[in-house]
This record gives sequence, C-alpha cells and structure tokens, in this order.
Amino acid sequence: MDGTLHDFKLGIKKTVQARVIEQGFQDQMWRSSDFFVTTNIDHGVSLFTVFSSVNKLYLAILRKGDVNLSKCDMENTLDKNYFSSVLLYLERQGVTCGDAVAPTRGAEFEQVNRVGLAEYEQVLQFGAQQTCDPLFGFHLGQQIQSADYGVLGYLVENCENLNQALMALLRYDQLVASIGQAKFQYQGDWAVLDWLPNLQTTRHVILRNMTGWIAMVRALLTQPVAPEHVSLTCSLNANEASQLAHWFGCPVVGSQPHNQIKFPRAYLSLPFRRANSAMHEALQRLSDKALVQLQQHHTLATQIRIMLAASADLGQCQLDAVAGVLNKSVRQVQRQLKQCHTSYSQLLTEERMRRAENLLGTLPLAELARELGFNEQAAFNKAFKRWFGVSPGKYHKRS
Repeated sequence: MDGTLHDFKLGIKKTVQARVIEQGFQDQMWRSSDFFVTTNIDHGVSLFTVFSSVNKLYLAILRKGDVNLSKCDMENTLDKNYFSSVLLYLERQGVTCGDAVAPTRGAEFEQVNRVGLAEYEQVLQFGAQQTCDPLFGFHLGQQIQSADYGVLGYLVENCENLNQALMALLRYDQLVASIGQAKFQYQGDWAVLDWLPNLQTTRHVILRNMTGWIAMVRALLTQPVAPEHVSLTCSLNANEASQLAHWFGCPVVGSQPHNQIKFPRAYLSLPFRRANSAMHEALQRLSDKALVQLQQHHTLATQIRIMLAASADLGQCQLDAVAGVLNKSVRQVQRQLKQCHTSYSQLLTEERMRRAENLLGTLPLAELARELGFNEQAAFNKAFKRWFGVSPGKYHKRS
C-alpha cells in the first residue's frame, strides 16, 4: 500500500478520534455515521473515496450537488458554518435559534450556503441586545472552534507552525468571510497582521474576528503566547479596554485607523500540536478548489472592488494596470462593467470614499490625499466636498 495514502488515512482516523473526544459527543456532527465511516477506511479504498470522505469530515463547502453559488454575488458574505456558530453560542446563552434569526431572512437561511454581511451584523446586534453584552463579539470570539471556520479551520489545525497557518489565512480567508482583507507584514523583529473590512461594519464583527484569530492560535500552539499590541477601529471605553487587555495579555487600543495584531516575529516558527503534513496537503487541495469556485461567482465589479480594497496605494490602481491583472483589455473591462451598471471610475470613487471616511482624523490630510491617489491635497479637498457635501474639516468635527 502506498505510504502517503496510509499516512493520509491514519491522519483521518486520529483527527476524528481526537475531535470526538474533545466534543464529548455533544455535537451531532460527530454522532453522524457519515463521519464515523472514515474511521474504518479499508486499505483498498481508492484515493478519490478518501478525499471524498475528508471532504465530508471537514465540512467542505463543495459537497457534490449540494452547493449552488451561482444565485448571488459572493462579496460581503460569510460561510454558513461561521454564521451558524453564532446561533449555537446564543442557544447556550438561552436565546433560541428562532429568536436569533428573526431579524434576518430566516426563511432563506436554510436554502443558502453563504449569509450576507447585513444579516450577520443584525444577528450579532440582536445577540448583544438579548445578552446585554456590549462586548458580545469579543466573548463570541473567545469560543471559536476550528469547525466554525469550515475547511479553512481544519487546514489551519493541521499546519506545521504559525507561519504556515498565517499563509493559509491570507490565501483562503475569503472562504470563511469575504467581508474584508487580511494583510501581513514584517516590521523589524515584529510581525503585523491587519484586517481591513470592505465596508464600514459594527464593533461586534471586528471584535469577533480579531479575538477569534488569537483564540484559535492559542488552542493550536504548544505553549501560551500573547501579542505585543492590539489596535481596533471600534471605540472602547476604559473598562472595555481593560477587559480586552487582560485576555489578550497586552495593551488594546480602540478608535485606531487599523484593526491590527502585532506580535514577535519569533512566534512564526512555533509548532502546532496537531501538525499533519498529509492532511494539510489534502485540505489545501480542497481549499484551492473551493476558492476557485467562489471566485468564479464574483462579478467583475466585485473582483475589482476586492483588488482596490487590498491595494495599499490607490494612486497605482490605473485602469490599464487592473485590466492587465485580470487578463483583459481595457475595453473588455469597460464593457463588462457597463453591463454591471457601473464603471471603473465609480468603483475607484467608492473605495476612495470608504477610506476617506474611515481614515479621516487619523492621518494628516496631505498624507490621506496621497494614500487615496490624489497628487495634491487641494484636489482631495474638492473631491471630498463633492462626495459628502462639506469639507474634510467640517465633516470630522460633525462626526
């Protein structure tokens, strides 16, 4: 028998058994015969069947005949698993699922595999109100499990170390939630992870996202760790900042221009307790396939919005450059955007407006103008007044 296949099957068995013990048979997922079947894989089973079993085991979003992504654009949506974990948390707090999904289109929820950002925000806000918890997103993030991230969660779980896990996050984050862009960079001896939402969003979305990353990493590492500093774009009062700092193990500051986690670069080589190279390779293939299918159902306008949101310098985002990245001619891009009832100029303006509103007051106006791609501050001031009806200074005072 091929050694790689044997290791792969063994990895399935060990992972299932470990997860069953962890869950204490509380989760119906682990009582299902579909999942336990993988613990009895015979040596003669084909590699295709093994991959199919893993696909089921890890809640991959590509079950045959079970997914139809063509009905809607995937921008600003979340995977159903990530959304469902909010409902499970609320049930543990005494709030029934029916009550939780009432503010959303509950009737449609069972029919789709992605949930819109607006619906997600409504459920988080509903949960915060029902539990009287101003840090609902933070407490929700503390309870994150690998399964909540779907196939990406299990891919990360089987990574060798934190560096490999971060690379998986940067590449496949859209599978979990296409509501923002994660960026990673080095600053000397420090590593910095930023998260920039596509749209202005609520504090609970931000708190859950940033807290969940740390909670999951801590669960997978073989030793306790704490960041050096955490910045959040949402506001925090002194008591809230103190609670977050106690759990994160470092200063946490709100009302910042970026959602950012800063930690020692040396952490990147720390090993994960469940590292499994064969399982990681298989899950990476599944993730690649899932990502391709997800991206195929982005409209061209959405693809460009994502590219613009991920760009550090909008001044470099000329139409011809963007068309080149998309392997299209400028005319093709213009024609297809017209079919989407928009234009490249409009998409660029939308991104500039979003950044201007989010960053106003956090940067000098001249620096903000450059980041938005304006050669002169005067041109930025004129554009800002056209967008919002007042000058940047008056807008900042008013807000």
